[in-house]
Amino acid sequence: MKINVHAGHNPDGKIACGAVGLIKESTEARKVKKEVIRLLRKKGHKVYDCTCTNGTSQTDVLKRIVTKCNKHKVDLDISIHFNCGVGDKKGNGKTTGTEVYVYSEKSAAKPAAERVVEEIAALGFKNRGVKIRTDLYVLRRTNSPAMLIECCFVDDKDDVKLYDAKKMAAAIVDGINSQKK
Repeated sequence: MKINVHAGHNPDGKIACGAVGLIKESTEARKVKKEVIRLLRKKGHKVYDCTCTNGTSQTDVLKRIVTKCNKHKVDLDISIHFNCGVGDKKGNGKTTGTEVYVYSEKSAAKPAAERVVEEIAALGFKNRGVKIRTDLYVLRRTNSPAMLIECCFVDDKDDVKLYDAKKMAAAIVDGINSQKK
């Protein structure tokens, strides 16, 4: 397969660098992205890194990512993100979990997205499922089937305690490579 992979934001310390909680989205998304690319290449896939490192605004970051993605004719676009908004910094004994977004029910990325969210959930994260989002720029503007993965929540102590970048990346790759479902 040919696959685009990117971390969904600018690097830490720059504008539009993503969510910050107990961990930083930009830092962790880059760790996961790097390992996903390494593992996919090891399995024989052609992989392009479409991460933006120098966007001047949130819109500019998104445009730069999509421009890089659309330069390649691929089977799948993968956007790596971390969620935020639960505010559970002390922990309540339960993970808030993982979810994966696709553009439509008919998206060719949906079967892989379902496998990816299941593989991440198998690590112990709550499975929030595959969700349809027609408003997300990357899903709307990339030419190839795309999924946006929210690995876990940066502001949930239970998610952060369970999270491991290498295990997360391996789960994503297992979901992409698996043919079940």
